[in-house]
Amino acid sequence: MKLLRPLKLWTLLFVLVALSMSALYGILLATDAVRQEAREQFFTQYNQQQLLMARQAAQTLETFFLTLNRSLGLVTSLFEDHPVNSDRARLVRGSLQKLNASLADSAIIDLVVFDRQGTVVAIEPDDPYTLGRNYAWRGYYRWARDSGRPGQMYTSPFMRLAGGQNRGDKALIVAQGIYSAEGTFKGVAMFTVNFDELARKHILPVRLGEDGYAWVADIHSKTLLVDPHGAVAGRTFEAAFLPEWPKLYSLLTATGRGDSGTDWYRYEDPANPERTVRKLLGYHTVEIGDHLWFVGVATPERQVEAQLSAFLRRQETFSLTLVISILAGTTVICGLLLAWNRMLSQRVQTRTADLEQARAQLERTFDELLASKKMAAVGQMALGLTHEIRNPLSAIRMNIKMLRKRFAPQGRLQEHFAIIDHEILRLNRLLSDVMGFARPGPLHLEAQDLNAIVKRVRLLLAERFEQEGIILEVNLPDPLSAVCDGAQIEQVLLNLILNALDAMSETPGEKALRIHGSQEAGLVSIQVCDCGCGVSPEAREKIFDPFYTTKSAGGGLGLSNSQRIMLHHGGTLELVESTASQGACFKFSLPENGPGENRAAEPPKRIAL
Repeated sequence: MKLLRPLKLWTLLFVLVALSMSALYGILLATDAVRQEAREQFFTQYNQQQLLMARQAAQTLETFFLTLNRSLGLVTSLFEDHPVNSDRARLVRGSLQKLNASLADSAIIDLVVFDRQGTVVAIEPDDPYTLGRNYAWRGYYRWARDSGRPGQMYTSPFMRLAGGQNRGDKALIVAQGIYSAEGTFKGVAMFTVNFDELARKHILPVRLGEDGYAWVADIHSKTLLVDPHGAVAGRTFEAAFLPEWPKLYSLLTATGRGDSGTDWYRYEDPANPERTVRKLLGYHTVEIGDHLWFVGVATPERQVEAQLSAFLRRQETFSLTLVISILAGTTVICGLLLAWNRMLSQRVQTRTADLEQARAQLERTFDELLASKKMAAVGQMALGLTHEIRNPLSAIRMNIKMLRKRFAPQGRLQEHFAIIDHEILRLNRLLSDVMGFARPGPLHLEAQDLNAIVKRVRLLLAERFEQEGIILEVNLPDPLSAVCDGAQIEQVLLNLILNALDAMSETPGEKALRIHGSQEAGLVSIQVCDCGCGVSPEAREKIFDPFYTTKSAGGGLGLSNSQRIMLHHGGTLELVESTASQGACFKFSLPENGPGENRAAEPPKRIAL
């Protein structure tokens, strides 16, 4: 028995040690699993953050090039109905200077216009070296001449400029062909983009920590534009990645249009180029003209590990506490593990909420930038319209006065001359409205009989109604009056009726146009309904945008300008209903007693764009 007591004690100690070691081993295994799961979740969230930043950077680039495409459209419109030569370039030089000045804060080097032989007829800013030189051998000229279409944008591969004032600069060429209404090639309009400046503004500022940054590659030409070290490069994929970085080369060559996601690759360590490091990657693709760009945001894994180290150190502290207190009971240990896991989850959720807030702020900034670009485009178009239309209108009005004085018309002929004179004056006011689209002037408010306005518009379009066999149904209460600017309201009504006539031009069978009015609750409303082709669901969100049109001819300002007029009056313009192939109904409403004092004194603060 005396021999058994020490044996029992050592046996008990051995059992206790074995139980402690088993419990410790089990806890270590569980702790490692939790740490691994936390690490994977943190890496996943971090990569999602990189993906969001890559998408935002890609959207910024897409917005920039869409702005250039719209601006090139404005340039080509100055030459569409005229020869592309030096004389025409001198006439529109003021408009070209203003357009180039509006893009002064962007990465634009110059704006160039070529004639159909490839000779430079205009360049802003002025460059005597380039003006008059022939560039018919350039790729963008041959593309516009042989395969381009109106409104289509050409984007050149990455290049270094060989001549001109910016010789040696890294650049891209963005071009658009100039064509006649029949599609005949007339010349080329192009912007030269300073790629160093473009990267400095939109790519290089995208950073995550010390060594996380964005980079860009051209999938179409297999060219690295901004390398994974954050510098503007211009090397081919083969030179940049093969044979040292085959995984990254395979990822780039296998990426297609619309692809986005997360991945990893091995590349040079920014801190020590002689060694490689594993990098986490979020990427998104964007179409720039006929090129496909890959925008990636990458961070070395060690940097992500460093951000996670605070969590890992806290976990090690908890593990030590668990080992020391294992004999005190598994309840305390489990409670600590649960508390730690809950804290880690809250930190991840807080980080996710911060990322969502940053993304929302970026989206609001992009919306404001897009709205300002649209308003700038409207202002540039207004300059060209006023210059090209006002002088011919003045000549027409002077000749009408001479004819009236010479022939002294009487009766119905006199009435038609009066209509012509009235419409010339209204067109002059309309030009002022186009100029004032971005900065609308004050309203000329008077009590107006809307029945009289409708009657004038009917008389103006009577001949077209008769020629096209339109059945006109007018149902307006008498009296129907409101305090408004009569000329502007007449313009809104005329725009709606002309749109309805165009919509019914291809409609077979009976054609009917209904104009209904109502006056209630302090509002005066007029509704114009047709039986034409209707408005497609895809177009409903865009019909009030400036320059958006579904017609083969027209500038796309009618509905947007009409909406601006109604907003200025404190009223509304809306598409009430539309069914495919069954027509559409538009209704405008305005206050019976005119807009309030603040509205009458200044234009509305927000215009639908």
